[in-house]
Amino acid sequence: MKTFTLSLIFSFIFLGTYAQKTAEKFTLSSAGFEDSVIREYPGKSAAELYLAAKMWAEFTLDNPETAVSRDIKNDYLEYQVFVPSAFTIKDNGNSYTWDAMFDLAFRFKDGKIRYDVEIVEISSPNAPAFAIVGGPKQWAFYSLNNKPLPLTSEARKTMEDIVNDFIRGVSSFVNRDAKVPENGKN
Repeated sequence: MKTFTLSLIFSFIFLGTYAQKTAEKFTLSSAGFEDSVIREYPGKSAAELYLAAKMWAEFTLDNPETAVSRDIKNDYLEYQVFVPSAFTIKDNGNSYTWDAMFDLAFRFKDGKIRYDVEIVEISSPNAPAFAIVGGPKQWAFYSLNNKPLPLTSEARKTMEDIVNDFIRGVSSFVNRDAKVPENGKN
């Protein structure tokens, strides 16, 4: 009975994971990346998709061993991804460059990967303090004097492109027909 109850609980958690609101691609709102993106890879097992994401990290991230924050084989992977000089904003002849740190999580199910991204930190040693505010049609960094810095719509697009490139990168490894090693090791 305990096994049945545990199986039932895990089924609800797993189904809830895939039933949440999703989007086709990541878009940046004033609250960050709010939606998940689920991509389908027909005919690929959860193990193959997990391996493809691990391969992407191995070839893309500087230190994949230290960047991984959670790893549940064939089910879940989470990385902290640092993007140096993620974007630059020019203001009155000055250029301000920000680095970005993301939590990038993958959930695997046969034929599907759910991608979740959260902005952990946007930092710059030389830029003014700011807050991200906005909506679908307006988006800006506000400096200490409460005025929006110019060209922030370009910064928004750059951030969206960076995060959507995570999906394209993993998808390219999925489409390389990565095979799970016979000995079951990664």
